[in-house]
Amino acid sequence: MKLNFDYKGTKITYDLTYKKTKAISIKITEEGKVNVIAPIGTSIYAVMDKVKGNAPWIISELYRNRPQASQSQLLEQYTYLGKNYKLEIVTSSELKEIKVKMLRGKLVVETYTESTAEIRQAIIDWYKQKVNAKIKERLKAYKEMFEMVPTQVEVMDDNTILFRSDETCITANVRVGIMPVEIIDYILVSSLCRINGLVDGKEVGKMEEIIPSFEKSKEWLEENKNKLTL
Repeated sequence: MKLNFDYKGTKITYDLTYKKTKAISIKITEEGKVNVIAPIGTSIYAVMDKVKGNAPWIISELYRNRPQASQSQLLEQYTYLGKNYKLEIVTSSELKEIKVKMLRGKLVVETYTESTAEIRQAIIDWYKQKVNAKIKERLKAYKEMFEMVPTQVEVMDDNTILFRSDETCITANVRVGIMPVEIIDYILVSSLCRINGLVDGKEVGKMEEIIPSFEKSKEWLEENKNKLTL
């Protein structure tokens, strides 16, 4: 059975097959086909909810092996620090560069060109600047709590890296900017614990002291880290 739905302006088509299995599974083939297998008797609405809930991950996987396509993709709305902002593009021949800013609850792009590749790159560059500034801001909040705190921050548009750090530098994926601030805090504090040699019980104790709800943030990250897409 072939089904489809629209997610942020992108049409996702998938093949649904019913089999004797325990749970709904979603697989992306090398050819870019989305195959969904569901237990016999499962409501089609339950399947649709499951697939739609994994839409960000599906899109990410579909574009993983299609770099040229991903470079020209624009979404109808973008998520920044856990909040959604509808994209608005304003074109003017008088402009000499592309400007991206938050305005009246929207992500506004002022541009001289209609090239989606250039507009998307401008949006990515905006995210890089914002993520860099946000990480540095949050590091200042924890500076007095740890002996060693990295002073350098590098933000990359590289799907092979989400977040890594050592004593001197933090390297973050630009998609970290999609996460709510509490998730960013969890990642930073967890990394600072590791850098400062806090492991096992000592790490848990420090995490509970600084972020009492860190277990919820940990669960959120495990569930969503592969679904973040720009």
